[in-house]
Amino acid sequence: MWWREAGKRIAVLALTVVVVVAGAAIVPALLSEPDTETSLENPEYAPAEIAPDPLPATGTIDADPGPDATTNGTVLIDRGHANRFTRADIEPLVDALIRQGFDVEFYTSGDLATALEDVDAFLVIDPGAEYPAGDVDDVRQFTGNGGHLVMVGEPDRTAISSSLFGTSIQTQQSQLTTLASSYGMSVDTQYLYNQEHADGTFKHVVARPTGEADLGDIERTTMYTAAAVTVDEGTVLLRSAPNTHKSGSDEVTGEYAVAVRSNNAVLLGDKTFLRGDRFNVADNERFVAYLAEFVLRGEHRPRGDDEGKSDDEDGPPPADDGATTATATPTPTPETTSTPTPEPVVED
Repeated sequence: MWWREAGKRIAVLALTVVVVVAGAAIVPALLSEPDTETSLENPEYAPAEIAPDPLPATGTIDADPGPDATTNGTVLIDRGHANRFTRADIEPLVDALIRQGFDVEFYTSGDLATALEDVDAFLVIDPGAEYPAGDVDDVRQFTGNGGHLVMVGEPDRTAISSSLFGTSIQTQQSQLTTLASSYGMSVDTQYLYNQEHADGTFKHVVARPTGEADLGDIERTTMYTAAAVTVDEGTVLLRSAPNTHKSGSDEVTGEYAVAVRSNNAVLLGDKTFLRGDRFNVADNERFVAYLAEFVLRGEHRPRGDDEGKSDDEDGPPPADDGATTATATPTPTPETTSTPTPEPVVED
């Protein structure tokens, strides 16, 4: 019968549809991974968790060095130690100094002591070569005579260079060890990052004043791939926000100094915040103004200005620039008292 044959075919077709639908629902479930998420051990590579909001960029550098500051001096910028920076890296700071009446010169080679003779401040940015002992002595002499020194370091970074012999990868380091250590300072080799307090991305860490120095109305600044800096006996100007991490380290996260000062010397752990496209993010322009005022207050006294005093009387470079050195008070010598001679007793 034709209707029986048609019924069988319809039943087979219906069974086939049921099997296909069931398979489509069951097979993906069998092939899927267990619904568990494993967090990355290194939070640097968790992009969904490292997208802080960018900070606003407004404001201008308004340096106010005070009536006693030098307004017609000269700042010397180091170019003689394979320094790595561009004009854009320092343009806002240089503009602020020029507006205050300062001249800006570059040191490229030659006797450093002679180059420092007639300037009031010395700026050293990311040197690629260590300072030899003679240059360290010259800078120490300069700051000991009232000159101001600003050193800017960077964490280690990888650079790709090409030549006729091929392409190579090199690690660049700020060679500030010999110079900075003579002031009891140092700059770290690892970069800092923070997933909570940052400017757009985790490497752009936020830093705040410590209250150890008068930084005016600065509330927060940003550093772009900064290194931690240390000072033995001095002042921490800026410290990173809480929960800051140090790359490649198992150290407990915390707050790291990124700007320190010791008498006439300042050390920073990042140069990028000085750039023309970064100087006014958060309160950066106010901290750049602080640096400009620090430079303008340099009052270098060349050795030849000491009237009536020969070179021999100057003595060696002072051990601590600008620091108050206690003058030894001579111990008074007790007066000599003569022992009275007993008078002879005359017996009656």
